[in-house]
This record gives sequence, structure tokens and C-alpha cells, in this order.
Amino acid sequence: MNHRPALLATSACVVAATALFAAPAQAATTFTVSPGGNWSGTRASDSSVGIRDAVSNQVTLCSGLAVSGSFKSGSGLSGTNIGALNKISFTGCKAEGTAVTVTVRTSAANPAPITLTQEFPVGSQTFVGQATNVSLTLDDANGCHAEVGAKISNGGGPGFTGLAYRTTDARLSFASGGKGLFVQSATPQCTTGDDGLEVKQFDRISLGGFGDSILNSSVIVTPAQRISSP
Repeated sequence: MNHRPALLATSACVVAATALFAAPAQAATTFTVSPGGNWSGTRASDSSVGIRDAVSNQVTLCSGLAVSGSFKSGSGLSGTNIGALNKISFTGCKAEGTAVTVTVRTSAANPAPITLTQEFPVGSQTFVGQATNVSLTLDDANGCHAEVGAKISNGGGPGFTGLAYRTTDARLSFASGGKGLFVQSATPQCTTGDDGLEVKQFDRISLGGFGDSILNSSVIVTPAQRISSP
């Protein structure tokens, strides 16, 4: 009796199983943060601060930005909930010359947890991620009122914003890849075509202003936080 096919099949299974168990597990990215604890920051002198509607491409320019929060301290830290924002304040804002009030509902009692995912580009000492539990309102002097948060098609509620932190100059920026803020509702005055806000329901909103340069919508953090990975 010829058992060669069965032996070949058995050998193939053994090889596949050996390869499976021999493959190294993908290690989760970890981070080292020092000193950690509470920090605060105000607009970097070389930063353009703005809030952009990614559909109309209108940028609401702001003269001021203040952010405060905290980071955990230590090594081997998971990027998940590695810190939190407890204040995001855009001030002196205007759209097409019309005053705009930006109210971000982030506070010590309602923080925005920070998750870092990776150093990007590798070797840049810039760490990217997102802050969740973020919602805000936009109000202009013409009566436009817009509620901003997660997509209403996904249930609404707070959304998320991308962020980046660069160790070399202790710079935290909202000009990063997160795309988690959308107009949930907007009053008719938001689409009249007059000077002021030009936003409508479902438009995506970015806190990063003009683009994805870390200079945009950025603050310099004090005390400076040193983040590295691993």
C-alpha cells in the first residue's frame, strides 16, 4: 500500500504549525514619559492657529490658543490613555472678518483622554495620536450656531481630534491626521453666504487650521515633557 500522499500531507501540516508557533509576536508600542504630571501651553510664536471646514475649506483664524493637561510618568507605558487634555481654548477668532466664539467642552471634570500610537516619522521625536471625548460649538456675530462632535450617523456625541507632540521643542499640535469631528447641526445663518462662518451639517472640522504641519495650531508645553519610544 502506498502511504506517500498521506505522509506528505502530514509533513506539510507539521511544517506549517512549526512556522506558526515560531513566528515572533508583534510587540505593542510602548513609551517613556518624563517628568509627566500636569502641564500647560500657549500658542507658539511661529504658529498659525485656526479651525478649518474641510468641505468649504474656510479657515476660522484665531489669535490665541491655550491648552492644559497631563501625562503619565514612567517607562514601558501603553499609548492608550497615556494622558488627558483638560482645557482647549481658542480665542480671538474670526471668519471672513466676523467674530467667532469657539467653545470646546473640555475641562478637568470632562477631560479628553490622549492616546499615542507611534513615532512618525521614525527618528523625528514626534509622536502622533488622538484625543477623544471632544465636542465644541462655533458661534458667529451673524447668528450662526454649529454643534461639532462625532458623526451623527455613528450616533453623535463627542468626537476625536488628531494631535502630535514633538519632544525637541515641547510642541503639542492639533494639526495631525485625526478626522473625527463633524458638524452635527447648524442654524440657517451658517449658510447664508454673508461674511462669517460657512459651515453645514456633516462637514468635517479640523482643529489643525491650514494643514498637517506640526507648526499649525500648536502650543509650547511647560514644563517640557520628554517622550520617547521604546
